Amino acid sequence: MSQGPVGEENPAESEGGLNLGEIWQAVRRRRRLALLVGSVVAAVAFGSTLKERITSPVYQGSFQLLISDPISTDGGGGAGGTVESLARNKTRIDFPSLVEILRSPMVLDPLRRQLGPAGGLLGAAQVSQVAEGVLSVSLSGSKPSEIQEALDSLSTAYLNFAIEQRQRQLTGGLKFLDEQEPKLQLTVNKLQGELAAFRRRYNLLDPESEAGSLKGESSGFDVTERGLDAERRHLEKLRQGVMAGTLTASSFSGAVEGVTIAQANSDLIAQLQGVEEQLSLARSTYRNDTPRMLSLTALRTRLAGQVRSNQLEALDTALKLNANRASTIVGQRRQVDLQFLKQPALIKDYEQIQQRLKVAQENLTNFLTTRSTFQLERAQKAVPWSLLSPPSVDGNPVGPKLRQGLLKALMFGIVAGLGAAILRDRFDHVFRSSGEVREQLKAPLLGHVPHLPFFKGVAESGRFQVEELDRDSASLGSMAGPYLAGSTPGAQTYQRFAYKEAFRNLYTSLRFLNTDQNLLTVGLTSSTPNEGKSLVNVLLAKTISEMGQRVLLIDVDMRKPQVHHRLGLNNLLGLSSLLTEDHQWSEALLPVPGYDNWWVIPAGRRPPDSTRLLSSGRMKELIQQISQSGKFDLILFDTPPVLGMADTALLAQHLDGLILLVSLDGVDRNLPKEALARIGSTGAPLLGLVTNAMKEEERTPHETLYQRYGYAEADGEFDLGKSPATSAGWSLRPQLLQLGKQGKGLLRWIDG
Repeated sequence: MSQGPVGEENPAESEGGLNLGEIWQAVRRRRRLALLVGSVVAAVAFGSTLKERITSPVYQGSFQLLISDPISTDGGGGAGGTVESLARNKTRIDFPSLVEILRSPMVLDPLRRQLGPAGGLLGAAQVSQVAEGVLSVSLSGSKPSEIQEALDSLSTAYLNFAIEQRQRQLTGGLKFLDEQEPKLQLTVNKLQGELAAFRRRYNLLDPESEAGSLKGESSGFDVTERGLDAERRHLEKLRQGVMAGTLTASSFSGAVEGVTIAQANSDLIAQLQGVEEQLSLARSTYRNDTPRMLSLTALRTRLAGQVRSNQLEALDTALKLNANRASTIVGQRRQVDLQFLKQPALIKDYEQIQQRLKVAQENLTNFLTTRSTFQLERAQKAVPWSLLSPPSVDGNPVGPKLRQGLLKALMFGIVAGLGAAILRDRFDHVFRSSGEVREQLKAPLLGHVPHLPFFKGVAESGRFQVEELDRDSASLGSMAGPYLAGSTPGAQTYQRFAYKEAFRNLYTSLRFLNTDQNLLTVGLTSSTPNEGKSLVNVLLAKTISEMGQRVLLIDVDMRKPQVHHRLGLNNLLGLSSLLTEDHQWSEALLPVPGYDNWWVIPAGRRPPDSTRLLSSGRMKELIQQISQSGKFDLILFDTPPVLGMADTALLAQHLDGLILLVSLDGVDRNLPKEALARIGSTGAPLLGLVTNAMKEEERTPHETLYQRYGYAEADGEFDLGKSPATSAGWSLRPQLLQLGKQGKGLLRWIDG
């Protein structure tokens, strides 16, 4: 399985831990086990449901009860009013509590004893509210006849329960009314006594009417006062006229109202009037100085003085009487006003007594009316509930439901399959993807080497001729060797292209690790043997040389050398000879046939103590000589595994860095961690990780894309126009297109 661009992260793997991406990959790896377990569990679960449906079908029956009057709008304002509401204990129906009561042993136990075997169905009775004031009651069982019998009995029991509860409520209401009536009657009598005492105390029947009378009397006093005042002003005016002499006796007697004139005064006035008449007649006959005229004049003056004196006396008497009457009116009015001011408080007290008396009388009346109503309803024994739909049983089974059972079986199967796949994958304690390696080891991932059937059998055969990788497509079809058997020319071409791109990406990652100073001496190691370390070294060196770079591959694994076997070179003179004998390093330098930029220093003959040789000063001097020669752009060291041997740790001190190869599906997760700890303890720089797929992987969408758009052709992997295979009767392009269309078993692209 090939990798994506080096350094590009996969979001599904960047979170660490057991995320959804890892779960999905685990399921895909164990899809056969997941499919098998899921299918078996789903089949067993659905078979159980189907068997139960055939052997033990479940039937259901139901009826509906109307428990409240949908037409009545009585809110407590009827004949009984609030008293009736209190006596009936009218509250909003608590349906959850009612449901629990209807399903309680208090209601169902007598019915169970009556029904016998069918009574066992009552324990599964379902009571639910389907609408405001409507209850639905349902029963389930295996025998429709028993369900019908139980439903009939249950509906009758519920109706009887409603009647009993209503009668109990009415009886309780009557008891309440009987207890409250004497108290109300006593309250009415007490208030009536208070009202009578109030009237006796203040000597009145109605304070409000009394206040009206006092107000009218006060208004009459106002009229009388105004009349007396007018009379006083008139008398004072008359007195002023008498004093001024402008009033005559005749005018005085005719103008005065309310003034009593005695008989003597009347004779005196009459005499004065007679004298004035005589004087008037005498003026026409006598002169004013005659005795007759003087006598009459003197008599008139004497009589006029007496008359004025009498008039003033009469007016003074009238004024005095007027003043006395006015004073009397003022006193009476003051008393009336004082009485009137007392009336509001009396009216308030009176109205309070009246209101309490009225309320008490109304309550008493309501109690009496309600009691009569309750007595009538108790005598009638009306059923408060009614059946909206009679008890009936559906002839078709309602359970077990096949669709629901199928869905549950599928769900159980999916869960069981996923669980089995994940559990099995967890027990297999190896790395499955490059993302897992990167996240758990917390080190840079430089590249990924895909598993290709093209290299099958390399470890078993112990050899690998490099030139075989460069054969054209014409020779691929007839290539001998077990590792190419059964593969199509198109697949072989893609495999060659995939491994080249993987190693090109790895080399690119190495070049960009340090932009200030290029890496020259790099060691590639692994945690344990048989992880493909030597093959990866060979292929990396080959790829680098093909890119025009001068590369030297040194086999440092003197315990079990592999490089010379892979390349078909002799191992007579190698690294062990350079370290133990007096040879120049150039004497052990072997060019790889067919590659101008690729040289190899094999391990040489196996020494008795390779650890001592690698830790010697000669080894350090040799690495410095080769590095300072300037003949190579990159020097690769095929080192022994890190764990169990000290060779790599000793050698790493003289190198620019180490690369740890981690095989997928081939090494325990803990071993690479231990290897990293061992490398860190030596102080050697760790450049990063390279993952190697040890088992066959599924083809990715990249294979299809590479083949569809001809990347392999553009890279010079084959030329359809020149390939002898075309003249042999088959063409690569249709097969490549077919491979791209299939896209079977696609896995995600593993990012570096």
